[in-house]
Amino acid sequence: MRMSRYDLSKCSWRIKGTAPYVPLRENSMETGKPLEGITGWVPADVPGGVALALYRAGYIPHPYWGMNSLQCEWIENKWWIYETELTLPEKAGKRVRLDFGGVDYDCSVYWNGVLLGGHTGMYDPFCFDVTEHYRAGEKVVLRVLIRHAPDEMGQIGKTSETFTQKSRFNYKWDFSTRLVNLGIWQKACLTFWDGVMMDDLFTRGEPLADGTGRITVSGRIAGREEAGELRCEALRFEAECSLDGQPVGSACAAPGPDGAFSLAIPLEKPALWYPNGLGEQPLYDLTVRLYRGGELLEEECRQVGVRSIALVQNDGAPEGARPYLFVVNGRRMYVKGVNITPLDHIYGDVPPEQVEETLERAREMHCNLVRVWGGGLIETEEFYNCCDRMGLLVWQEFIQSSSGIDNIPSEKPEFLSLLQKSAEAAVRAKRSHPSLAVWSGGNELMEADRTPCTEENRNIAMLREIVNRLDPGRAFLPTSASGPSEFISGTPGQSHDVHGWWQYQGNPGQYRFFGGSDSLFHSEFGCDGMSSLASLQKILPLEELRPVAMRENDVWRFHGDWWCTYERESTMFGGWKGISQYIACSQWMQAEGLRYILEANRRRCFRNSGSIIWQLNEPWPNISCTNLLEYHGAAKMAYFWAKDAFRPVHPVFDYQKLDYAPGEELAGRLTILRDQPGKEGGSLLAEIFDLRGERLFSERYAPQSAREGAEEMGALCWRVPENLRGVFLLRLTACADGAEYQNSYYFSTETEHPYRPALCEGARLTGHARQEGESFVIEVENTGDAAALHVRIADRSDCFLLDLEENFFTLLPGEKKTLRAGFRKKFRFGFDENLRLAAEKPELWAESLCGAEARLG
Repeated sequence: MRMSRYDLSKCSWRIKGTAPYVPLRENSMETGKPLEGITGWVPADVPGGVALALYRAGYIPHPYWGMNSLQCEWIENKWWIYETELTLPEKAGKRVRLDFGGVDYDCSVYWNGVLLGGHTGMYDPFCFDVTEHYRAGEKVVLRVLIRHAPDEMGQIGKTSETFTQKSRFNYKWDFSTRLVNLGIWQKACLTFWDGVMMDDLFTRGEPLADGTGRITVSGRIAGREEAGELRCEALRFEAECSLDGQPVGSACAAPGPDGAFSLAIPLEKPALWYPNGLGEQPLYDLTVRLYRGGELLEEECRQVGVRSIALVQNDGAPEGARPYLFVVNGRRMYVKGVNITPLDHIYGDVPPEQVEETLERAREMHCNLVRVWGGGLIETEEFYNCCDRMGLLVWQEFIQSSSGIDNIPSEKPEFLSLLQKSAEAAVRAKRSHPSLAVWSGGNELMEADRTPCTEENRNIAMLREIVNRLDPGRAFLPTSASGPSEFISGTPGQSHDVHGWWQYQGNPGQYRFFGGSDSLFHSEFGCDGMSSLASLQKILPLEELRPVAMRENDVWRFHGDWWCTYERESTMFGGWKGISQYIACSQWMQAEGLRYILEANRRRCFRNSGSIIWQLNEPWPNISCTNLLEYHGAAKMAYFWAKDAFRPVHPVFDYQKLDYAPGEELAGRLTILRDQPGKEGGSLLAEIFDLRGERLFSERYAPQSAREGAEEMGALCWRVPENLRGVFLLRLTACADGAEYQNSYYFSTETEHPYRPALCEGARLTGHARQEGESFVIEVENTGDAAALHVRIADRSDCFLLDLEENFFTLLPGEKKTLRAGFRKKFRFGFDENLRLAAEKPELWAESLCGAEARLG
């Protein structure tokens, strides 16, 4: 009889909170009366978590408003009972198993009051054979008792003292509060089977040297026959695959005496899977079946991508350096990546739309890799499936991270046992995905002298052995950064795979430091900036909506303590008119600081193998942070400038500072960055304008070739006129393969507050938006006599997410821009149950740095 599953998320679940140990003794010893617990029974979702259920029932305030999360920290200290009553369906097999994909964190499971067993750890699935208890048609009470959360390390602590495999970010990190998740965070089901089943299934597609390819399938038999013997001679496996509905091959195999099997499906002309930007992502549909005689016992369907990935040494790498340059299907790939944090504190309650939305924003940003950070999660199957479809390579870290006081990987026996268990489960679960590219031991793991750990470390050696044994051929890095220095250095030859820095280093420090870097791989760095006013209004009382240094305000500090930009903006702008302009100034500086690092790294392609930005998203709404996407989905200015810096073709200027006095020379190299060779040479136009729109300089450059990587176009040398005062901009326009790519830089004649003149008024915006199906065609014009800097298109109804080709663009006097914006209704973010989504279409506005704005219809 064929294996089948009954999804327990269909059942009505409820939860109840108690003091620790109370559920182990239901009646008081002194009075004999029932011990009722702390909360009543409240409805709950599976998969899901305790916190959202309590919020819906009114037991806690919205944890992300103000400092409310402090009122929710009691949740982690209680025991929680998940309960459902179900009428057992017909028994569709000889045996029945109760399966859990993941429970967070330490639990016991009861079937009609009978203890089935317990489990510790949130990343490895577990199960119980319930065949002897199963009576079809009977009503059964299923209970999962979850104990209080272990008191694990937050961001500041000792890595050497960690003792769990629980996600650490929700114990408090610089981008999150303390809100420790508990719950059944992955799927649960009843599995019906006949005593034998496929196990440890591993599928992989690979191209071969002769131009053909193959899809390999391996695994083993698990289970037992009724007679107590596993009779493999009666079993066989069949696999068949198709592409776009057309069959392309099949194969069959019998298991060996040990139950193991392997087979290969040859592909004459394989359709190769490529990362985003290098090609398409064809996925073969593979079906694997297990038969006993003529009886089908089990069938599993997967999608397989055919591709090869190798890491080779960077161009000009020092002797002994690790290989960091990605080669995919024989083609070199410059890494354009983002670091991903968990999407929410309540990661068991993240809607599928949010996973798709977040990764789609990465794809549209021209990213080709996402790093899943070791203080967060082993990401879900939904996450990996999205990456497979979108061409986003995944760098998955095991669950370990630095802790500040010491960063030494724990070697406690009980910890290593948990780590081994969760790592083996993770490798088995994720290794078949074409998107998986790299395993890493964890984030910023260091020896006592603060040098990055290597494979000589006992903890790391164990993880490498697991990867080599279960996922042979996959790249493994001991940690990120993998050194030999942890942080980016100004000393030549020290910056191989490095992290840092995460804040603007000042003018001219930002430019001189990163412009002179010789890093081989920049796997984590960022720049901080404020969230939009719409985001702040969701978490702050009205009286708090004013610019303030975080050290002077408890609520602001609570939502972004490390990432105060008040002094930076004071230095760069001298002042501002209200909260909206302060936010705009802060987002500008975040975008400026981040873009320069990205361009400086990419100018050295393939001596530098790539950049991975910290960070794409945030798991709770910060006032200020290093994220590109705000908690509620809005993209900051830095997102769009990073998107430009990652474009297939991008013109750049190498500069050393922002301020150039009258009479001083603005000089630097001009370069066109390309992902792949161009069809024609094209051209580069460099123009300099003042804020009144007067063109002060113009020169056209022609490339000698159109090769991939960085093509130097020549030098720009221009002396600032004696009569020029204020901000001026350099606009580069590259014409390549029939398209135009623009990039603008903003300089100033002022030294003390270089960008203060940018806040001058005089711009006037007009425009309109015309709806065409599920998108708008937007036209915006500056009819004033001064530049409209960083024009932002926004939806003031706050009911929609916008897909914009570009945003935060500058219009000189008389200039007009036409662009397209897609839109869709917002979904639930975290605890936002009562979103007012009454608007039928976006309320589109254009707004600029200096305060000019226009309603677009």
